[in-house]
Amino acid sequence: QGASAAGGASWRLMFREDSGSAWFSSPQRSLRSSPKGATSSGKDSGFALSPKRFLATPSTSACSSSEEEEWRNKDPFKLAQTLDNNCLDAISVADSLEKGLSREIVTEFTVPVRPSAKLRRHHVLKSEDALEYRLLSDGYDFILYACVRTELRRIDIFGYDPQQSAERLFDPTRPAFTMSYNAAGTEWRLVQERCEHCRFAPSHLSCDCHGKQQIACVRHFSKKLGDGLSNCMEVRIPGLLEDGSPMVWCPRLGVPDLASPKASMGSEIAEAQRLVSKLPEWNEEVRCLVLDFEGRTVTAAPSNFQLALPEDLGCVVCQYGQIGRNTFSLDFKQPLSVVQAFAMSLSAMFLK
Repeated sequence: QGASAAGGASWRLMFREDSGSAWFSSPQRSLRSSPKGATSSGKDSGFALSPKRFLATPSTSACSSSEEEEWRNKDPFKLAQTLDNNCLDAISVADSLEKGLSREIVTEFTVPVRPSAKLRRHHVLKSEDALEYRLLSDGYDFILYACVRTELRRIDIFGYDPQQSAERLFDPTRPAFTMSYNAAGTEWRLVQERCEHCRFAPSHLSCDCHGKQQIACVRHFSKKLGDGLSNCMEVRIPGLLEDGSPMVWCPRLGVPDLASPKASMGSEIAEAQRLVSKLPEWNEEVRCLVLDFEGRTVTAAPSNFQLALPEDLGCVVCQYGQIGRNTFSLDFKQPLSVVQAFAMSLSAMFLK
């Protein structure tokens, strides 16, 4: 396989089936590796991968200081390091690279969760200043991080946690998703920063200046029930294709605004899926509105909600409730994706 390094040098990844060894080499130079590592004589140099999955650097005893410096200057992948055993764990290097790449591709957050009869359980943790939120799995594994920017009326959502400094991959200027809201906090719009349809298009042909790829739109309003007042939500998300993947709601595809009623009417281009609040019932005994959260013991809070399909209000697809001072439960299933459910919980932050 060919590989091009910075500076124009050309390198190849070589593999010997009989010995199970592999190494990087240039057309003019070669390096044979042994199970114990690699050595260099004269000006021969390379980067060897031994059967023990180690990336070997040249033996310092076999190279003069000038030759070693020349070897390191021509290291195209910056893999050479001075270690006691003159080797790096190549698999560890690959794993750290994979960690960065895996969350640059946000498909895992936008594709609806797998079909299931039960709601998938998650947790949301809120910071003391109510400006940071983290979505965790039921086992408290990190999934998404959100930062509220009140001065811009926007929430930035990232695939990296800034507290996990070991990764050093968090960049506050590059959110994967952004959610904007109006001054009253009643209308919310979630967009994907890098559109799936025009991510490779020139800037003047992309949807960056046309609203970006829309993932969800949320509207909050109040409704009087009995002697109480209930907070209600109406949500529109892109519909699903026959293979279960969501439609790409890109403005350059000619689709209407996701918040527009036309989006739910259906067309040859796309159709939006609509979700509505499951309304609580007035209980005369306790003199308040009551809503049953299946499998959860929640604390009464204005941000608690349940969402269902308008044609089947008994089928709850998302529920969000406060279970601690700064801890909330977030359970959902198809047709919602991870980032859509997380965004809906964030939109309830201003409810009173």
